[in-house]
Amino acid sequence: MKEKNNIKLRTKIKNAFLSMLSRLRSGPSIFSFILCAVTAFVLIWNSNLQGLKDIRHIFGWIFLVLVVYIIYLLLRNKEVIGKEINLRERYLLSSVTGIYIIGSILVNTLSPNFGEFPVSLAIPTALFIMLLAVFMGKRLAMIMAIALPLGPYLAGAFDNYSYIIALVSGVSASTVLHNQQNRMSLIKAGLLIAAANCAAVIVILLIRQSNLSEYPVLLFWAALNGIICGMLTIGFLPPLEHLLNAVTPFRLMELSDLNAPILRKLFTTAPGTYSHSLMVANLAEQACQDIGANPLLARVGAYYHDIGKMENPSYFVENQTDHNKHDEIAPRLSATIIRSHVKLGVEKAHSLGLPKDVISIISEHHGNSIISWFYNKAAEQETTVNSEDFSYPGTPPRSKESAIVMLADITEAAVRTLTKPTPGKMEKFIKQLFQAKIDHGQLAESELSFNELEIIKKAFVKVLAGYYHSRIEYPKQKEEKSDEQS
Repeated sequence: MKEKNNIKLRTKIKNAFLSMLSRLRSGPSIFSFILCAVTAFVLIWNSNLQGLKDIRHIFGWIFLVLVVYIIYLLLRNKEVIGKEINLRERYLLSSVTGIYIIGSILVNTLSPNFGEFPVSLAIPTALFIMLLAVFMGKRLAMIMAIALPLGPYLAGAFDNYSYIIALVSGVSASTVLHNQQNRMSLIKAGLLIAAANCAAVIVILLIRQSNLSEYPVLLFWAALNGIICGMLTIGFLPPLEHLLNAVTPFRLMELSDLNAPILRKLFTTAPGTYSHSLMVANLAEQACQDIGANPLLARVGAYYHDIGKMENPSYFVENQTDHNKHDEIAPRLSATIIRSHVKLGVEKAHSLGLPKDVISIISEHHGNSIISWFYNKAAEQETTVNSEDFSYPGTPPRSKESAIVMLADITEAAVRTLTKPTPGKMEKFIKQLFQAKIDHGQLAESELSFNELEIIKKAFVKVLAGYYHSRIEYPKQKEEKSDEQS
């Protein structure tokens, strides 16, 4: 038994070591290592300027940088920061860390003697933290708000007071962007950070028992630091959004504008698909709100999920009036046309430069399910039918938002077939639709729980019941109906 435990322990240590080596070989890790090397060089150069040339002092800085680098590698996982970060986000995180620490050291070294002036008031700490909050989430931003100022502090660029101001500025920056959905809200965020900076400066001045004459100058710089950070964030966001192809609340709000050219084109070429997409968006947004997912991402994904239908709009039932083109062609060809709208939608989304998460919703909103109507029709006409020829080319949803758009899509289309849809009838019908998706493995990778599926079902029923509510008959309608019966 003891031997088995030792083998397990050795296996865990070996796997951890191999995982560390694989991270070291990755591009972002190499880039981070280069930044650490540059940081070590700047620290040694700064020490030489101060007359500290002892070899032990130099090796101390080198080992400190290596320890920080190893900690960075260990903490850069989903369990700690709450999300899986992609390649571009790792480069962003490494760049922010390296630029902040090196920049702080250089500002402290090359600038005139600051005296009693806190160095961190000349460093846009809030800018770096707000960028991380927008692109990588509030949790990571809070971690970095606490950790980032430690670099300059340990390097001697920040004294105790500078560290406190940087800490307050960073922590406030990680929280002020909660539920902000337009770029101008960053100005408001800058003002809140300015207020937090001023509060920190007042506390420090009181602790130092400073003269009243020092208050106006330091308060001015504290306020200016916060306001400039908000303005700089507005300037840096658009190029970084394009470079990282990231989903940010600000970009999603812009994409949700129904006057966007691509959505106007969808309205004119495929009006039925457009109306269907709006209803899917309402369903998906409500469900995401109820389970705590991203409602804005779901709404935007729903708006764009069927843009591939613009190429052949008349082959989709929601755009047909009195003639069905599928009656004139073979089931296999019909399935090919229906399947193609997913691929065409993804291609169009790439050409529009849509964020990767929105493109994922477009490619996954049918999963790899079978187009059963044409598959069954082909089975009646042919002896051998391959189900793959009648399956959508996508993959099952890998996010909650993508899965909810899939469920909203099939629910909206299927409920239209019900006669006199009541809440009870719709709830029973939606439960069957959900179960069919579960049985075919379409929700296996979505991370949705059974409890969340129940909440989603209730959200759909609530929205659809409001849409399909019964209407009273006006006197003229009653007269027309009695005339028709007579």
